[in-house]
Amino acid sequence: MTFSAILKKDISKLPFGSKASRQAELSGIIGAVATIIVDVAGDMSISIKTENPSVAARTYQLIKGLFQTKPKIKIEKTKKFKEHRAYNVLIEDPKMAKRILGDCEILSFNNLGQAFFANQVPEKFKKQATQTKAYIRGAFLGCGSVSNPEKTYHLELVGKKTAIQSKTNDRSLTGNIEQCALLESIKEILNDFGIKSNLIHRKAHWVLYLKEGGSVADFLNVIGAHRGLLEMENIRIIKEMRNDVNRQVNCETANLNKTVIAAYDQVAAILVIKEKIGLRNLPQNLYDIAELRLNYPDASIKELGERLDPPVGKSGVYHRLKKLSQIAEDLKLK
Repeated sequence: MTFSAILKKDISKLPFGSKASRQAELSGIIGAVATIIVDVAGDMSISIKTENPSVAARTYQLIKGLFQTKPKIKIEKTKKFKEHRAYNVLIEDPKMAKRILGDCEILSFNNLGQAFFANQVPEKFKKQATQTKAYIRGAFLGCGSVSNPEKTYHLELVGKKTAIQSKTNDRSLTGNIEQCALLESIKEILNDFGIKSNLIHRKAHWVLYLKEGGSVADFLNVIGAHRGLLEMENIRIIKEMRNDVNRQVNCETANLNKTVIAAYDQVAAILVIKEKIGLRNLPQNLYDIAELRLNYPDASIKELGERLDPPVGKSGVYHRLKKLSQIAEDLKLK
């Protein structure tokens, strides 16, 4: 199973909470992924399709518990990428479908009895944080996915292209429900929780996505995915430690390379002096450090200073080696 599938399985085991929270979560699922089917008589049915059996089971339990009715579940085979199953939770009774859509505030009516579909997070679920979080949880269960944090940090909600299938000429029911508005309202809620997200149009869909590890972690906390959050945080800590070690190793490697290159140049300069005038013609302090560098070409500046008698600090050794390099340069010009 993918990390996203495991996460949804864990979320589907969470306690349902109050009636209002259950309504909010079901509203999030329906708003995110359901298709409303309207026949020629104007009767409605609801189709909630998912590829995750845990999400299908939770949707079934939410409907059964809230409305004391048992929706149908159809198992279909699909061949997207490879053959696997899709689960379709169906409410075919028109009166029950109308009641569910009304209670979840997916559907509203005007004075003429015409039905209109909401295209944003219902206002009544924005008043209490627990209900707002439940709605976001439902939306994630319906259309969300999250990448394996071992590889990258990425969470997204993908808007469905069509929300209504209508066989009636009633214009209030025909056409697509624009998912951009729904995702924009979710984006506003995430902003209120301090979670940064972005909204883009990708191919035929609107996509609300989060890229930063901190934002993804905060989102999981909001929807109550605490087990997935802990797992992700553990992975983040390990990755950060690994990155710190790599940075330290790279830094030490770079410093070592600089030391080796500098030592090579110093030895080359000393050999020029030895060939041109001989090391014995140098002042004693320069002669001593020149001999040490030739004998210990891999030693650091600090180690060379500790080998002198009396010992000399790093700045003193560096100054003497620099003086030797200058003498070698002058000899090359003669």
